[in-house]
Parts: sequence; C-alpha cells; structure tokens
Amino acid sequence: MDESISKKPASVIDTAGHDLTKSSQRATYREHNLTIRQAVSKHKSAVLWATWFIIPNCVIGYDATTLGTLVGIPQFRKDFGYEYPVGSGEYVLAASWTAAYPYAPIIGFLLGPLWAGWCTDRFGPRKTLLGSTTLSLFTLLIQILGNSAAVIFVGAVITGLLTGAFPALGPAYISEILPVRLRGIGLAANNFAQVAGSFIAIGILTGTQTMDDKWAYKIPFITEYAFPLIFILGAFFAPETPWFLVKKKRYDEATAALQSTGYTEDIEETLAHMKETILLEEERERSISYWDCFKGTNLRRTMICAVSYSGQFFSGINVASSFATYYFQVAGMSDSQAFHLSLGLFALGIVGNVLSWPLLSIWGRRLGYILTCGITMVLMFIVGFLDLAPSSNKAALYAKSTMLLVFYFVYNCGLGPLVYAIIAEVPSTSIRGKTLGVAASAAHIFSLAITAGLPYAMSATEANWGGKIGFLFGGLGFLLLIWSIFCLPETKNKTFEELDLLFEHKVPAWKFGSTDLLGLDGEQPQQN
Repeated sequence: MDESISKKPASVIDTAGHDLTKSSQRATYREHNLTIRQAVSKHKSAVLWATWFIIPNCVIGYDATTLGTLVGIPQFRKDFGYEYPVGSGEYVLAASWTAAYPYAPIIGFLLGPLWAGWCTDRFGPRKTLLGSTTLSLFTLLIQILGNSAAVIFVGAVITGLLTGAFPALGPAYISEILPVRLRGIGLAANNFAQVAGSFIAIGILTGTQTMDDKWAYKIPFITEYAFPLIFILGAFFAPETPWFLVKKKRYDEATAALQSTGYTEDIEETLAHMKETILLEEERERSISYWDCFKGTNLRRTMICAVSYSGQFFSGINVASSFATYYFQVAGMSDSQAFHLSLGLFALGIVGNVLSWPLLSIWGRRLGYILTCGITMVLMFIVGFLDLAPSSNKAALYAKSTMLLVFYFVYNCGLGPLVYAIIAEVPSTSIRGKTLGVAASAAHIFSLAITAGLPYAMSATEANWGGKIGFLFGGLGFLLLIWSIFCLPETKNKTFEELDLLFEHKVPAWKFGSTDLLGLDGEQPQQN
C-alpha cells in the first residue's frame, strides 16, 4: 500500500495574508493531471524556450570532439609537429600536445560549473548562460587566429572555462521553465544536443581533414560560431524563469514570465505554489552558500547528483566515444572507414536520445538509469572477455567494435540523458545552481582521471590492457548499479515541493515513486 506523508502541519501564509497552501495544492493537482499532449499544447512557448536553451549544449559535444580529433588531422600535425622519420613525409605532434588537447575542455568542465552555480543563484540561469555564451564568441577567436599549438590550446582552455558551465546552466533553466510533465523530456534533450554537436563536428572534420592548408583545422573552429550566435539571437528575448524571479521576490516579473509561458487562469495558484515551496526552504536554510550543499538533507541531494553524473564516466563512455575509432582501425578498417564508422556511432547516439524521450514517460528516472546501467555494465564485461582472444582473431575484433556501437546506443537511451533530468530535479530550489556546479565539477574530476589514465592503460607500449579495460569499467559499472538500486530516487512527475518533502522525511530512495503526497490528511486537494 502507498505510504502517505502529511504535507504540512498548518497552512503557510504569506505577508499579504494569503493562504498559500490551499492554492499550492490546487496548482500541484493541475500539474499532475496534465497529459504530455495537454502540457505541450498549453505551454507552447515554454517548450520553445526549453528547446532553445539546449543549443549551447551542442557546443559541448562539438568542441570536445573537435579538440579530441585535432591531433589526428594531418595538416595540423604538419604545421605544429615534426617529420618522423626524417624524410618520410609523415608528421607527428609532440607527445605532450597529443596528451594535452583532450584535457582542454575537461579543465573547463571542472571549473566552469562552480562560477556558473554562484552566478545562476545570483543573476538567474538566463542571464548567466546568455553572458557566458556571448563571451565565448571572443575567446573562440584565440583558437581561430592562433598560429601555434600553445596559443590554440590556451584559447581552448579559456573557451572551456565558459562553455564548461553549459551542462549546469541549460538544465537549470529548462527545469524551471517547463511544467512537471515535460521536464524530464526537456532535460534529456541536453544530452541529445551534446551528441548532435559531436555528430556535426565529425561530419565537418570528415570533410576538412584531407585539406592541405590551415583551413583543415581552422574551418571546424569557425563553424562552431553557429551555435552561440543562433542561441544569443533568440535567448535575448527569452523570459527569465519564474522560479528565480519568485526567489528574488520580483513577483510582477514572475507573473509576466508565467503568462508568457502558457499559464493563464491558474497564474495566481502557480505563483502561490512557488512562493510556498521557496518560503518553506527559506525557513530551513537562512544562509545560502556552497557549504549549504553539504548540510542536512542537501548533503544527500548533492551526493545523488554527483554520483549519478559521475556514473557517465564510471560506465565507460570515454572508451566508447574516444576509443571506438581505435578498435575500428585495429579490426582492420582503413582510417577513412574508421572515421565514417565513428560518424555512425554518433548517429546511433542521436537515435538513442530520441528514443529516450518516450521511454522517460514509461520507466521514469530510477528504473531507466538502473536498467541501462546494468546493460552497459554487461557490455563492458563482454568487451573485456572478447579481448582475451588472440589478436589474430578478426571476429573477436569486429565483435568488440560492435559491442561499443551497442554500448553507445544503450547509453544514450537511458543513462546518458537521464543524468540531466536527475541533477536538475533533485537539488533544492534555493541552491539548485550551486548543487549543479558541485555535481558537475566532481564528475569531471573523475573524467579527468580517466582521460589521463586511458591512453596509458590501453597503449601497447604501456599497460597494454587494450579491450581488457572493459573489466575495469564493468566493475565500476557494477558498483554504480548497486548504488543506484539503494540510493537513486524516482523524481518523475514530482513537483519541487514534493521532492523537498520526500527528502525532508528521509524517505528511502526505492519508495520515492510509491509514497503518496497528493493527499492532505486523507483529503483530495480542492479543484476549481
């Protein structure tokens, strides 16, 4: 039988004497009873702006893929490397630069979310994202105009400090602009944008890599301008999120923002719901700082965000996205074939992301994360076992390549896109930006360690693990699976107020979906 938690011992009254509790109950009841089709029809403009605010995440996939592939462009190696062996006509880049370029975006991912979290809670997600995207137009010039490997690298790092904040800023905006029914799909679309960015980057690089002048690597940087320019042109007219405006007590602006995103007859009750949620949070948390992310129930929420986000890297996504081409080449394919198959890999990721949208409504966050985590874990173990076959066994090599393709597809059906829903829904409204910043930075510490270790682990002249790296990520995936079973809550179709109550009452993760919060002392919320 469902458990029931009484919402509050008494009504919450605002300074004007309005009973926020009753109005909030009616707003919550409406949110839960909207179908997806009704929500889209009623909140068309909110859907438009949520779609617009995933555009910056295309930069994340595009930039990381471009920088990771840069050292593989023959003209780049010729311009900034040296001929080896002498007289062969073949050029290589210094090992230090070969190792450094993949780190450039990760440095941004480590530090960017921290400043972005502070700015989001202070200035709002819209202004922060708009400001950082505008600044990235200038930092990209360093990469375009750079005439040495060092200058291009510095430009990539500085740009990364801005774009590294996008995975936190986009979800922060989307989670607060969309109604509950559409929130999961909107947040999952952030991962779709990243994969689409990678796909576009590979497509452009496929066309430019054979050029015999500097435009072979300059064109990919120039075309990156399309994403921030398109975003800025539209986001300038976007509304700030009503949740942020209510938190800052700018109620007239919040009302206008609600009107512009599809709320009409129920504006007052929706506004009351936001006021009540924020007032209750303020009663529990008087001071707001990064330290609050680790106090009381917020510690549990921060840990859930950090571990679920880190799960992307524990699952082995770095191997599938960065080393798939290596397997394709080892399997006997030409460089051109391996490059085109990598394009197919990202295309599968796009298909998986699109499939994740209806699946979100079927399996929610918790079940979807657990299922896809379990499948990716098994696939990594299979890769490890296949690598035990002798190198002469071409069938095993092709099978490993196939497993990586399947892995990337499954990952993008659940684990990958679900992370963005989880990290945006779990945090407390009052410190959402800071929690997202901490979670993203913590996750990319692991990403940095994995990025640093993988080349040595897989190199034939170093650890020579090769495909046996699958055993490592299979083991990490198993630990992640156990954690998700016992610690990952279901946030599907829960309002931010309901999530606050569930965490406040220390409800076990596996009971979040079954605990009934709609009733108030056994009574159904009143309807108009």
